[in-house]
Amino acid sequence: MKLIPLALLFFCLAAMNGCGDDKSSVTQMETGENPEQDNPQEVSEPCASAEDGTYRWVEEGVIFQVCENGLWTTDSVKTVKRGFDPCKFNFGAAWQSSHEDSIYYAGLDYVSVWLGDNDWYNFFEQRMVEMSLQTHATPMIYAYVIAEFGKDMGMDDCDVARARGKQSLCVYGADLIRNNFADSILYRYQQYAKGMARQVEYKIDSTEKFEPIWMIEPDFYQYSEMASEQSVANHGEEQQNGGIPDSMMGVYFKQIVDTIKAYLPDAKIAIDISPWVSDKDSMGLEKWFSNFDMSLVDYVSTSGGRTLANSEKIRSANKLTWKKLYDTLKKPILADVGYSTGGKATKHDTNWDDISNLEARAKDGVVGVMQMDAALDYPLRASYIRSRLQVDYPWCKE
Repeated sequence: MKLIPLALLFFCLAAMNGCGDDKSSVTQMETGENPEQDNPQEVSEPCASAEDGTYRWVEEGVIFQVCENGLWTTDSVKTVKRGFDPCKFNFGAAWQSSHEDSIYYAGLDYVSVWLGDNDWYNFFEQRMVEMSLQTHATPMIYAYVIAEFGKDMGMDDCDVARARGKQSLCVYGADLIRNNFADSILYRYQQYAKGMARQVEYKIDSTEKFEPIWMIEPDFYQYSEMASEQSVANHGEEQQNGGIPDSMMGVYFKQIVDTIKAYLPDAKIAIDISPWVSDKDSMGLEKWFSNFDMSLVDYVSTSGGRTLANSEKIRSANKLTWKKLYDTLKKPILADVGYSTGGKATKHDTNWDDISNLEARAKDGVVGVMQMDAALDYPLRASYIRSRLQVDYPWCKE
C-alpha cells in the first residue's frame, strides 16, 4: 500500500494508465467492468501523517482509502454509467481555460460551459466538447444567448446593472428580444447547434446518441410581463414598452428548442427556474410554467451558483424549496454552485460533497450538481461519494 501525492493520484485517475505495476485494474475502471465492493471496511491503521480527506490507492483504479476522523477507511470505485444518467446523482464541473487537461474532468459525469457571447461556435466551446468526448462526460450548455447579446448592446445583468448604474436587462431586455429575436438571437442558437453537430459528426459512433444538455436562458423569466410587474414592486423598475406577454415567452422558448433540435435531435433540454418567481405569489410558479410546453423539457435547472445543499430552500434569499419545485414540475433538478453575482467564482462548495446533504436533496428531486470552481481532486471525491451515496428517484421506477 502506498500514499501518492494528490497531483499524481489525480493524473492516474484521469489518464487511466496506472501509476504502479497492476495496469489491469485501471483498465477495469475505465471500461466499468470491475466488480463493486459493496461493504467498505473500517481499518484500524491511523492516518496520523495525513490530513482528513486525503486519498490513497490500495489497488490502483479499483480500491482506495480515505482518511476519516484519523483512521483510513477502505472503499472501492463504483461501476457507473459513463456520462450523465438521471438514475444516479451526477457530478459536473465548469470548463475552465486555466486547466484544459483531462486530469481535472476524467471521472466526472458532465462538463459545462456558458455559451452566447459570439455569433459563431468558437474554439473555447469546441475544446469543451472535445474534452467531454475524451473523458466520456456529457456536455452541458448554459445557453445565455439573450443576455450575452444584450451585453454586446451595452446592457448588463439586472443585479450588476443596479449596482453599477448601467442599462439593465430588466428594463431593456424585452425590447431587445422583440427587435432582435429571429435575426440575431435565434441565429446564434442556429450557429452554435450547427457547429456542435458538425464537430461531433465523425466522432460519435452511428449506434450512439449524442445527448448534450442545453440549459435554456438563465433568467429567462426577467423579460416577461409577470416579471416586469414583480420588478416594479421590488425595485421600482419595469421593462420598457412592457414585459413580453407570458404566453409569448413560451413561444420563444419553443422556437429556441426547435432550432437546437434541428441540428442536435437527441439533445436534452433544461428550463431555468428563477427561484424568485414565487416570492410574492404562492401560485407564481404554476402560473409561470403553465406558459411552456413542458413535454419539450427534460430537466429544470438553477443558475446563479448560490444553491444550498444543506437547506430545503434553493437559495437563501428566496422562498422556493427544492421539494416545491419538484412537486410542481415533476422534472429532475440540476443544481449549480461556486459562483455569485456577475459569474464571480466563489470556490468549491463542500456542502455539495456531504453525503447526507446529497441524499436529502436527491429526495427533493435533485439529480446533479455543477461546481463552477471545482476542487482539483473533484473526480476522486465523486468516486468516493458514489461508493456510499444512495438515491431512489421516482422517475426511474416508471
